Amino acid sequence: MQFKVPKFLERESTIAFGLTFKSLVIMGGLGLGLFFLYYVLPKFIFPPLAILSGLVFIVFQFVKIQGQSLFELIAHSLSFFVSPRVYFWQKKEGLMALKAVKKKKEKDGAERETPLRFAPRSRIGKLKSKIDIGQR
Repeated sequence: MQFKVPKFLERESTIAFGLTFKSLVIMGGLGLGLFFLYYVLPKFIFPPLAILSGLVFIVFQFVKIQGQSLFELIAHSLSFFVSPRVYFWQKKEGLMALKAVKKKKEKDGAERETPLRFAPRSRIGKLKSKIDIGQR
């Protein structure tokens, strides 16, 4: 069977000006907060505060590092630095467990001994001994 796989599963739908619903709500809250601060703060403090808060909103909204927004990146970094670093190693079970098998000894006492076999000397070994001795 063939199935249709939807594309762009992680992409949020944009509503207006390339902004998602969440970012529009944040921007609206920022605008409302700045509206109230306009009447509360002195006139020389408000413009730098408004510009700074607007830049912070733009940076947090549009800067993405390896597919993560800056807010998510900072949240993951903080959780990494706060969480304890304890590592547990757990042995993974293989397909077959190895068992030690002991061979039975013969009762006669005559154990089979394998004859020792010496590997024939290689030509390089013979050449080395001839050089050491001084033969041609």
